[in-house]
Amino acid sequence: MSELVPIFQSSYLYEIELAKTKLASREIPSYVKNEYVNNVAVFPISQNYFLLVSERDFEAAEEVLQENNEIEEEENPG
Repeated sequence: MSELVPIFQSSYLYEIELAKTKLASREIPSYVKNEYVNNVAVFPISQNYFLLVSERDFEAAEEVLQENNEIEEEENPG
């Protein structure tokens, strides 16, 4: 079995969910680490969230996420 490795990190859960959706559209499974931390804390805390993928899917996932960044840069040059 292949190990899970982090491919994306953010302080904002919505950014992780967007990246997860992009990967899912290409049938690349991914998992969110620390997704529920603020659900159990009494006070919201600053927490980094991690998007994890299988080692065997890492390169394909990296290409998908990079591809979307290139499109955004073309739309918003500067």
